[in-house]
Amino acid sequence: MSTPGGADRLRVGIVGCGSIARAHALSYTGHPRVDLVGVVDIDQPRAEAFAETHGSTAFASRQELTDAGVDLVSVATPPGSHTEVAASLLEAGCSVLLEKPPATALADMDVLAAADAASAGSLYVVFQHRHGSGARRASRLLQTGALGTPQVAVCETLWYRPDSYFLPEWRGTWSGEGGGPTLGHAIHQLDLLLHLMGPWETVTARAARIARPVEFEDVSLGLVTFASGAVGTVTTSLLSPRELSRIRVDTTSGTLEVDHVYGYRDADWSWTPVPDPDAAARLGRDPGLPAGGGTDGPGTPLTDRDAWAASADQDRPSNHRAQIEQLVDDLLAGREHQTTLASTRPTMELVTALYASALERQTVARTDLTEDHPYYSRLDGGRPAETVTARLGTHP
Repeated sequence: MSTPGGADRLRVGIVGCGSIARAHALSYTGHPRVDLVGVVDIDQPRAEAFAETHGSTAFASRQELTDAGVDLVSVATPPGSHTEVAASLLEAGCSVLLEKPPATALADMDVLAAADAASAGSLYVVFQHRHGSGARRASRLLQTGALGTPQVAVCETLWYRPDSYFLPEWRGTWSGEGGGPTLGHAIHQLDLLLHLMGPWETVTARAARIARPVEFEDVSLGLVTFASGAVGTVTTSLLSPRELSRIRVDTTSGTLEVDHVYGYRDADWSWTPVPDPDAAARLGRDPGLPAGGGTDGPGTPLTDRDAWAASADQDRPSNHRAQIEQLVDDLLAGREHQTTLASTRPTMELVTALYASALERQTVARTDLTEDHPYYSRLDGGRPAETVTARLGTHP
């Protein structure tokens, strides 16, 4: 059942009671107009313990949960199960908030799109980095040209996961995760990159399996061209002990940058205007000395500097609560929530192109990703395991 705008409260449920489900539960129970009706997990004792912790009820099946009259259900199951679980909930008439990645292939994205179109509910995806106040400001100012025209972008997801991270049987496999860190970890940064830079056109990528006991990559790199004419680089790693998530956008007016790990605050964003003409003319004359006057010299374009500073408002971190609170408010008010399934397809297309380019050793255009493309249905392109190993390498 879907909740019409103007309702007083929202009845919600959660399917999957693993670690990420806790962020959903805390966001729901912290909202004054939400009732966490029940939870479901294939491990019933885990569901019961989770329900007790969060003041809810553990149901034995999804059917029992939907029969209890929930309006919205969070799906926090392993990625390989997302399509089947979300489609069944949509068929029952519920709205769904689907954890990232929304699916493990474009073919499944289309299955979900059809289920979404046929349902009384709607499907939304967790991409919380769109919903922090910093990204909202940055996207608005870039789209209006207040920060100049983007020219170069750098997107890095440099994380560390030891071998033990892959001990659960569904991790480290194409069938369980659908792909490696390019899909399961970097996707948040990739989504934010496109949110800031706009549509992408081509990708040239490489990937490697250097150290982790997995079927897919543990490192990938890509060069992306955008419809605007801008270019960008994308680097993803699970081998980086000093973890960092970074996006940098160099525009005609300055440099916009956000540095964080798993979520940012406003303080993690910075804006550096272009240097004044005199300072710019001195750049590189003596590489051993600081240039000086980079942001405060005479002639600095104050309108560009002020556009970022003046846009500051209440600090909203880019966590699950930011998006879930917005989703709940949107549903109760009868508004469409921004992060629809359709809005996330370009991100999944970029992920798909990164895999296709890396494994096929060729540039991939967004227009190439049609239903007859070998990577439309699987991110390994249906290649035999030995072919994938030959192209990625193997861990020691």
